[in-house]
Amino acid sequence: MKNMVVAKRAGREAATNKKNRVYEILRERIVNNVLKPQEFLNEQALSEDLGVSKTPIREALQQLEHSRLVVIIPNKGCYVANISIDRIREIFEIRTILECAAARLAASLPDRESFAAISEDHSALDSHDSEQLRHRLLSGYQIHTTIIEAVGNSFLTDYYRTILDNIVQIRVYFLNRFGSKRLHETIEEHKKILQAISDGDADGAERAMREHLNTSLVNINQLMLGTRRDV
Repeated sequence: MKNMVVAKRAGREAATNKKNRVYEILRERIVNNVLKPQEFLNEQALSEDLGVSKTPIREALQQLEHSRLVVIIPNKGCYVANISIDRIREIFEIRTILECAAARLAASLPDRESFAAISEDHSALDSHDSEQLRHRLLSGYQIHTTIIEAVGNSFLTDYYRTILDNIVQIRVYFLNRFGSKRLHETIEEHKKILQAISDGDADGAERAMREHLNTSLVNINQLMLGTRRDV
């Protein structure tokens, strides 16, 4: 009887591990735009590609739907979530609420040395190396995550992580459309946020974060509509 219980537990753990592995693979492909917005996700094709049955595929897709990375339409199938103006607006609205408050709180922390170090690292960037700037822009979400985590509120951190994949997916999607002007603007905006936090300027940190997010949203909307022109 004991052996049967152990075997069942091992079977459940193996199934969970398989689902988690499939989830991570698909999540990474979606976030990095290997699987494109609105792309149809065929369970059979994914099953053959990943070498698993349809069950962990289906379970992983359901989990991805909960993360808002895919949309499951009854009788039609599963698709990678579209990057629409409405979706972007909603994400930036919640980001503004969370990240402006986090920037203010971070500036009130007694230990802010790490923010000064990150700011210095930004200042050392070669402004003529577009690839370096582009890479830094792609990894810019790490600055935002650092600010969120520095607050030390586990509820805030956990909730932010639920939308982080959406943030990164949008960043990757638009990355190659950014001209050098916007690359430089974003780097300077990040430096301004970090400097205000490092200086203990709560009002300035909140203001700099709000301006950065507002500017980013306007820029992305212009890219969506094809009205932004820079080099």
